[in-house]
Amino acid sequence: MNEAREQELIRAAKENEAAKAADVENLKEKYSGTDEKIYTVTTTVQVDDDTEEEFSYLFRKPKPASYDRYVKTISNSVTKASKSFVFDNIIDEQRDELKKTVEEYPAITISLADKLLRMLGLADTTSVKKL
Repeated sequence: MNEAREQELIRAAKENEAAKAADVENLKEKYSGTDEKIYTVTTTVQVDDDTEEEFSYLFRKPKPASYDRYVKTISNSVTKASKSFVFDNIIDEQRDELKKTVEEYPAITISLADKLLRMLGLADTTSVKKL
């Protein structure tokens, strides 16, 4: 009985993943014809040693005003600043889905904000050379 239930849950999870992938593809098509710059940001959360979950969201390229708000609030709270920055730039259709994910994995906003900042020029390495 438990094995049958486990197989049913696995099948349901695979169907849910397929539906999410189809939704993302439909949204990509919707936004591909616009002048707005839209990016797919994918992140993987390692739940435990054996389990990983992958999340993909579509984001607008952050505007300078959104970046300025982020910089102003980061000194008070990295978490709040990252969350606001991420929700400022996600496409409207995925806002509720991201909200559910953030409830379960609150630190995901820091990872997503990092990727959005890289779109604006944040680099891992910058070098300086004395002349």
